[in-house]
Amino acid sequence: MLLFEWLPKPELLKNMFVPVPRSVLSSMLVFNLPDALWVLSGILFLRCMWFYEKKWQRVYLVCFYGIAAIIETSQVSNHVPGTFDVLDVLFMGITAFVEGLLYKIFIKTGGSE
Repeated sequence: MLLFEWLPKPELLKNMFVPVPRSVLSSMLVFNLPDALWVLSGILFLRCMWFYEKKWQRVYLVCFYGIAAIIETSQVSNHVPGTFDVLDVLFMGITAFVEGLLYKIFIKTGGSE
């Protein structure tokens, strides 16, 4: 976020601001979806790195899930920046669950051939 503070915003982007009306859905998309996408990118990166080594893939994924949960829950204290939100944990869990289901359906079973 600091990068965007240091770099000047192009004139084109200054005129392209589209206000989003406040609602529960827009709040979830703005505040909770980025954490879910961060978890998804981490899962996909680890699956790609350890694609043929299923044992190590599982070990690294479990470690990643733990680290993500620890980072989010440690925001309850004042020592870690950020604000703890149960919806962040929920979105991260749903993302990991859906990715796991899609992985089992399309990769492990070979998809529909």
